[in-house]
Amino acid sequence: MEINKIAVVGAGLMGSGIVYISAWNGFDVHMIDINDSAVEAGMERIRSDVMTGINKNKISMSDAETLIGRITFGTDIAEGVKDVDLVIEAIFENMDVKKEVFAKADAAAPEHCILATNTSSLSIDELASATKRPDKFIGMHYFSPVAAMKLLELVLGEKTSAETIACAVKVGKKQGKTTVQAKNSPGFIVNRILMPVLREGIVLYEQGVATKVEIDTAMTIHGGMPAGPFALGDFVGLDIAYNAMSTLYRELGDCFKPPETLKNLVESGAIGTKAKKGFYDYSGAADEPEPAKGVDLEWLSVRIGIMAIREAMILVDTDIASKEDIDPAMVLGASFPKGPFAMADDIGLDKVRDELTKLNKELGDCYSVPKMLQ
Repeated sequence: MEINKIAVVGAGLMGSGIVYISAWNGFDVHMIDINDSAVEAGMERIRSDVMTGINKNKISMSDAETLIGRITFGTDIAEGVKDVDLVIEAIFENMDVKKEVFAKADAAAPEHCILATNTSSLSIDELASATKRPDKFIGMHYFSPVAAMKLLELVLGEKTSAETIACAVKVGKKQGKTTVQAKNSPGFIVNRILMPVLREGIVLYEQGVATKVEIDTAMTIHGGMPAGPFALGDFVGLDIAYNAMSTLYRELGDCFKPPETLKNLVESGAIGTKAKKGFYDYSGAADEPEPAKGVDLEWLSVRIGIMAIREAMILVDTDIASKEDIDPAMVLGASFPKGPFAMADDIGLDKVRDELTKLNKELGDCYSVPKMLQ
């Protein structure tokens, strides 16, 4: 089946970004939101992105006009999806509201139309249950900023058909994305692996093993990351990280329980750079320096990196995702310098196994050795 026309439900940052890259790459797109002001705000973001492209000589004026000409918009879901080949929902993370959107879209969309959700954490199968076409339902998880990030996580429900998967892969390729696939599971690939890294950094800080600066320095200097867990958490938004970790905690248990430090910061409103305060202060006031613990930074980077390796191996052990999908997902979706399996090869599988065996004896099941290392 050919996908020519797409409807995107949600005109916020993610939704307008999906509209922009779709129109840029030749799709006709209809953008839908709850009211005229929300739709106009989305169109204004798209116009701003187009003007940036013109100013940087990345797009000609005539191409810009063609791009904008491919976009229509409105506030009526039933009207907006009646003649499309693919619906992508990109609203806020609320299961009930998303299911309501999909019930409406399912009732009005053509029989051949595929329904997709941009959720980063909610169950694909539960969302699909709001429709009469679970075989044509799939997760298409984009990353922000949509135009810049090259990863598209495809999340497969229990009944997602091979044809639906093939169509989603084709759409992603045309949008300029690298697609990876994961079975429906909490956190999919990127959040499932990234959250233990963030959590381990905070836990080591709470235990007094190392300071925030030492942990972030270890992960950038020795781990090769663009940012350590504390700086990254502040940039992403501690509220977003807390919600993602809470979902994993609810679905998978204590190994994902949000640390008290993270919980307290979110409850106080210190949610990172957007609030000018998170783990660090961005208001211009200097953070009070913490006395260094003098920890071995190379060891620290291995200790935290092993948590990503362990979780990646569990995803393979449980047949949720493959090594071939996991490594590029973490490089493109989380800006890891290397995927977890490439990291494991660098460290040495014996060393990873020995370190986890020691931690498992000292600290319990959250450090158990994955089957593929046993």
